[in-house]
Amino acid sequence: MNEIGSQKNRIRPRKTTDDVSIKTVNSTSKVNDLLWNFGSWLTEEDQFSDIVISSRIRLARNIKGHPFPNQASTGDLNQVLKKVKYACEKCHSFKKANFIEIEKLSEWDCKYFVERRLASPQFIERKVASLLVVGPQESLSIMVNEEDHLRMQCIEGGLKISQAWKKIRTVDDELEENLNFSYSRKFGYLTACPTNLGTGLRVSVFVHLPALSMQDKINSVMETLPTSEIAVRGFYGEGTESIGNIFQISNQLTLGRTEESVVERITATAKKLIEIERKARYELLEKDSIKLEDIVFRALGILKNARIISSLESMDLLSTLRLGRELEFLKDFSRLAINQLMVLVQPAHLQKIYDEDLSAQERDIVRAEFIRENLRI
Repeated sequence: MNEIGSQKNRIRPRKTTDDVSIKTVNSTSKVNDLLWNFGSWLTEEDQFSDIVISSRIRLARNIKGHPFPNQASTGDLNQVLKKVKYACEKCHSFKKANFIEIEKLSEWDCKYFVERRLASPQFIERKVASLLVVGPQESLSIMVNEEDHLRMQCIEGGLKISQAWKKIRTVDDELEENLNFSYSRKFGYLTACPTNLGTGLRVSVFVHLPALSMQDKINSVMETLPTSEIAVRGFYGEGTESIGNIFQISNQLTLGRTEESVVERITATAKKLIEIERKARYELLEKDSIKLEDIVFRALGILKNARIISSLESMDLLSTLRLGRELEFLKDFSRLAINQLMVLVQPAHLQKIYDEDLSAQERDIVRAEFIRENLRI
């Protein structure tokens, strides 16, 4: 199974260009350009990538003298937007970035960025005076005027929390040369939500835990995590459900913690989950490898032959396929290709790929077609 981009001509995608110069996007053109240029978290892996799909660091910052977005007028928000855009243009980390005005995008284009993990559902709902800054390879990005004035993000493939922290810290330092962030000696960085007060740091890992799900041990394992320190969220973050046995594990609080301690805590938690999930996979193999292999190949059979399939069903089956790849039942399958397919079968991505206004049923039909084409070996 090759990487998905190598088969894009087979499924009628929109054409792309090589233009990645700094500009504000006034239409959907740049969204189309980004479609097949997968972010580094979808093209890179490490020794923990059998369990950890990606690591993400977010920093919340606000500009002194301006009210938080929820309390701000449109004029205030536009002033913040201009200041942040100017600072980003001076920032080396965003030298070849795309500046995307959310209010000028279609509903599906907005949802595309949520599926790509570059924007939150809450951010795209705001729209007015909202700017998304996307750096090269989608590793670095900023949501301007979400819950806070800036939500900086770095996302990397595999368990690379320390590397992501170094990158986002550099961005923070560069931006602070031109932006006066709200800061209190007593409380640290001031944020709209008290849980982000202090460092403004949110560290997350996206983990794939199919074996624990098969053993019905997810809840019991998650209950062993300290709830005062660790939050377990769904596929698209807070307020969403797990899809395809993928869970988001992140820190709960920032006040009174150093950035380094939060990074260490989430790294340790991720490694604990890696150990538990790997043990669960071994136990399933030892108990009944034929039954497990049968589950994997039944999933493959459905995916290769289905004529209509929902987003949720496809994610569950691709999750099983990913497990089969890790257990070496499917040796010819690429882990990265499966990861990419999990993103591309989402509703907004299918709308962009087929360049049509599809109904829910039509999306289920073309999703099945898309999967069949990309599972040809």
